[in-house]
Amino acid sequence: MMKKYLIVALICAGGSFAALAQEQPKLPSEPNKNLGLQLAENPPMELVFTPPPEPDPVTDDFEIRPGYVLIDSLDQFRIAIKKNGLKIRMKPGVYRAVKSDPPLEFKTIHKAESTGQGLVVNAQDHIFAVTGSDNFFDLRGVVIETPVSLQGTLSGKVHVADSWHINGANNTFIGGYFRNVIDQPYPDFRATECEFEICNDGNKFINCTFVIRGSVPFGYTDFYGKGRGAHGRLNKHSFMSILNANDTQLIGCKVYQQSFGHGLHLHNVDGVLVKDCFFAGTLRPTNDIFKEKAGRAVEYGFEMMYRSQQPIPRDWMIPLTEDGIRAYNDVRNVTVIDTTIERFRGCFQLLCPEGDVILENVTVKEAGDFAYDLSVGDEGKVIMKNCSADPSYNPIFNLTRGDLPYKAEYELTVLDPPEGFKPAPRSSLGIICGDRCTFIFRDGTTRPLPEEINVLTCGGKKPLEDSTIENYTTAKLILESNVRNCKIKSIGPVEDRGRSNRITQLEVGADE
Repeated sequence: MMKKYLIVALICAGGSFAALAQEQPKLPSEPNKNLGLQLAENPPMELVFTPPPEPDPVTDDFEIRPGYVLIDSLDQFRIAIKKNGLKIRMKPGVYRAVKSDPPLEFKTIHKAESTGQGLVVNAQDHIFAVTGSDNFFDLRGVVIETPVSLQGTLSGKVHVADSWHINGANNTFIGGYFRNVIDQPYPDFRATECEFEICNDGNKFINCTFVIRGSVPFGYTDFYGKGRGAHGRLNKHSFMSILNANDTQLIGCKVYQQSFGHGLHLHNVDGVLVKDCFFAGTLRPTNDIFKEKAGRAVEYGFEMMYRSQQPIPRDWMIPLTEDGIRAYNDVRNVTVIDTTIERFRGCFQLLCPEGDVILENVTVKEAGDFAYDLSVGDEGKVIMKNCSADPSYNPIFNLTRGDLPYKAEYELTVLDPPEGFKPAPRSSLGIICGDRCTFIFRDGTTRPLPEEINVLTCGGKKPLEDSTIENYTTAKLILESNVRNCKIKSIGPVEDRGRSNRITQLEVGADE
């Protein structure tokens, strides 16, 4: 059944590959083989992903809102993004960047609280430098392309080159379609670190689409490293970094990523809103790697090298991207509403020192490593309301990496894995922990989950104490020895290895 599902995914991928081939006529390829993503010697990769939509057809019949000034070239656009207080309507069409804005030195606007580091000056290299503030850019029907041939002319120094730097404040981008074009064969190109880096407060993206491609290597997750000490050349390419900037908003946006790098990653940030968005990453079955005739896996004898050297496992499904939404240092007050993330490594990894992490009406599908890892500790609160996920290839919860959640609220509906799904070694509901937390699990499945994956581990690496679990699914709860003084109501069976827990067994069909 898994084989059938992957073949369907490959056929779907063919549509995306064909579209990319039209963008890069200098790269001839076999059907379904994208020479921007793989070596010519290898068969087409089996990729599980959602192809991006084609841009809207270009038409001369388009709206110019009152007060907006029409422009029709990237040269005019480059001038506009360096001014303040403008309302710009760009003429619909496809615009490919062929030159770059000059490098800059940009002084950060917020101190890093955890390190005590003051404001610092960062070197920037970029294709587009948005230095103006308080602007509105109406880009409906506009496609802006950043080819890797141009990205590769920028600095190769770490944390310097991004395709776009948003250095101005309070800018709004409406309706743009931003895409990478791989116009050089893999792995000869060099991509920027991020497509967008947000460096100032109050910037918004509304109803924009982002097609992110270009990284080396591609196709192996982090088997050959993800930072210093990588085994072979490493060139990540992420969607967006928010760096020392507050109150960024992504509303109604769609991200389609086929590159090893994060979706949205946050550094020294207070306030992010993601609403009505869709993030699509990419998966690959490890069995497909063994079909390769050349490349990184062949060079290392089909062994993974990162962390420890060992054979690449068979029958796994691995993420070809990094995390969907990821918090690093000094991040607080992140809100995600009415949003779906699929097929990223950790779909949500938000480990914050303080402030609130709020997820409402959020769905995760086919996580590449885990669906949710959310914690704040006792200086804020985690609230998950009406969220959902499936336990297809990896666990739903992995609450083991950050501070112990305190008075957090997690409400989750368990969904069906995809049709044709075959359980993987790590498929499960995952691991939860916390202090005085509330967990509510609901059953959104339409067919029974395999018994071996229908399991939730409570406690273990970290304790679960003085908390409440309401389990309205058939999942088995395993209460490890450090689960204490908890109140459990469960339809599924409960194995209690802890102490002083009060367990109420519910009948099938019971609800609150």
